[in-house]
Amino acid sequence: DPGTKQHYQSTIRLVTGRKHQVRAQLASLGCPLIRDTLYEPIAGMTLDNLVDEYAEERMDEAMQQVRVPREAIGLQAHAILFAGVRAKARTPWWAE
Repeated sequence: DPGTKQHYQSTIRLVTGRKHQVRAQLASLGCPLIRDTLYEPIAGMTLDNLVDEYAEERMDEAMQQVRVPREAIGLQAHAILFAGVRAKARTPWWAE
């Protein structure tokens, strides 16, 4: 549940299919997935904005909050095409 946080639904086409590609890239842009406790604490932290004297402290604090998600995160395939068979997903829990 995103609660009062601003959120949006987006369509993303994977190029490589790597498991954390979408999660890591969106978090680096400051747009972590709903309930993604693995990447949300470090959202927006990129090398170009970790150059001041407090950067190491901010990174340490963020890394202490990183956890493997215990609930479903806001990421779902809309449809999957495999070996000529297309499967379409139901409406995700966060959009109901």
